[in-house]
Amino acid sequence: MRLYVVSALVIAFLAILFALQNTNLVTIQLFIWEYQQSLALVLLGTLAIGVILGLLVSVPTVIRRNVRILRLQTQVESLLQQIEERTQAVQSEAQKTTALHQEYEEKLNQLGLLEPTTALLRQDLLPTAIASQLQQYQTQSQEGASPTLGVLLFKVLPGASDGAASQEMMAAAAQLLPARSQPPTRWYSDGQSRLIATVTGLPPKALTLYAEELQTAALKELPGLLAGPGSEPQVAVGGAIAEASRAIDSHLLIQTAEQALETALQRGRNRVKISQLT
Repeated sequence: MRLYVVSALVIAFLAILFALQNTNLVTIQLFIWEYQQSLALVLLGTLAIGVILGLLVSVPTVIRRNVRILRLQTQVESLLQQIEERTQAVQSEAQKTTALHQEYEEKLNQLGLLEPTTALLRQDLLPTAIASQLQQYQTQSQEGASPTLGVLLFKVLPGASDGAASQEMMAAAAQLLPARSQPPTRWYSDGQSRLIATVTGLPPKALTLYAEELQTAALKELPGLLAGPGSEPQVAVGGAIAEASRAIDSHLLIQTAEQALETALQRGRNRVKISQLT
């Protein structure tokens, strides 16, 4: 803005100086009219007429640009309002989901189905839950679908052998892994060093990748969730997967996952082993 003011003052000063130095009269003829004016006024008038014509020519473009800007501003305001409405709707649904989840956990806790250390379902409920899922999926397979059911066992061990450190590590892992998991995944715990997840609908390779992603998240984020500095945790993963349409005993599926976990522990630190029941 200041640059424009200074430029206008300079141009005005030059125009005045030019008018003072060019006072000679010139004759202007236009059709039947004839005028005599100073050369400076003629030139300045011609310049003024040219500026006015240039402004008149640019007016439609300026009007179109302003109309377009106004239309875009209206669209932006409408989109922002829609985003705000969607955000409020998402927040409302999230609050409802959180309230339902808390109510669900309270009912499970009242029934004594949650493990105290991790606040997850007790491990002894796993065979019954798997048997119920297998029965449900066998019914679905008769209708044309053929889902899979996988069991993942996570062995979480702290670097130190302290019991308090082990409980703290389990509590942190029980918060982290379910938060990083994708539905449909159900979590169980023995309250000591193992977290168990049942996963449906994934083929063997996808289940292995899923287990590796959860293991990587645990190894990366668990140290930051612990209160005191500790050594690197160990997370071994063993699993078993089977087609739910087959007549499979839930105990056999769990036993196969436990054997895979033992194999992963024997292979070294932080290994993953998934076995497939055929």
